[in-house]
Amino acid sequence: MPLYIRDTSLNQNRQTMNKDYRYRLDNTRPRIKVTCPVCGRAKKLVRYVDTFTGKFLSNYVGKCDRIFKCGYHYTPSEYFRDYPWLNDFSVHRPLSLRIKEHNTKPSFIEHSRMVESMNRCQSSTLFRFLCSLWGNDETMRLFHLYNVGATLSMNGASVFWPVDVKGCIRTGKIMQYGNDGHRIKEDGLVNFMWAHRMKSMVANPGDFNLMQCFFGEHLLSVYPDSKVMIVESEKSAIIASHYYPQFLWLASGGCCGCLNQTASQVLKGREVWLVPDLDAEDRWRGKISMLRTITPTVGIVNALSDMATPQQRAAKLDIADFLLDAAIKGTPII
Repeated sequence: MPLYIRDTSLNQNRQTMNKDYRYRLDNTRPRIKVTCPVCGRAKKLVRYVDTFTGKFLSNYVGKCDRIFKCGYHYTPSEYFRDYPWLNDFSVHRPLSLRIKEHNTKPSFIEHSRMVESMNRCQSSTLFRFLCSLWGNDETMRLFHLYNVGATLSMNGASVFWPVDVKGCIRTGKIMQYGNDGHRIKEDGLVNFMWAHRMKSMVANPGDFNLMQCFFGEHLLSVYPDSKVMIVESEKSAIIASHYYPQFLWLASGGCCGCLNQTASQVLKGREVWLVPDLDAEDRWRGKISMLRTITPTVGIVNALSDMATPQQRAAKLDIADFLLDAAIKGTPII
């Protein structure tokens, strides 16, 4: 009888583990390892697998084999805490992480890290692409205006540094682009990484409390009278700023990244216009009532929706896609 009770408890524990830990490090044979984003060594990162779908989470979610020389370990709980719009992972988070989420004080990255990255911005693939359209001087001006740098590794990836209205650096968003200026995707999903998850940027990544701000937020004090236009992606803000410099362009850093009550307080008293991607119109329209509790003049731009074809809607294009397509074809940009 005691043996039977022990076996039942063991089975229950296993069921609990299977339920609580949906994601595990890849243990297939042979393992398919990828390049570690921190130490840059090929075939050293063991990725986490979603046991429900059998797919890897991302090329950055995993553990480096070089435990002592590198020590990189980015867990699924940290991944979904950083990207909450991807999945509701709250039931799987340890209590320590749930307590941490209520911490209202953001962490910051040292200014020197951003400057070092910006000094090599010309090495990024995105810089070279935009340079082919605008020339070196204009591309450099916008990269410096918006604090965009490049990484030493990761094949010319760009680093977008969200700097808040007080000049503090909240984190860095590392994105890879192809030679055509489009983001490199994996299984249809954009693959990117936060700078604050890298030990080369932050001493204790696990203790970093990310509180996102708008990308380009530091420009609010530089242009106090400009109408504020909000787009989703950082690249879109930069491209739109080139073609429509009379407006101040900010990026939410995700579908609804900074469009919340807390982060939007910096927009108080400003005239704000939302320019959603074609697949986010309804969600962004739902943000207007919240924004009007902060600033009375808020609207949504319908121009993209009005001109979009069914094919463009299916492709989920944004304003940058329309502007670049017009520029490459040499057609007027209206």
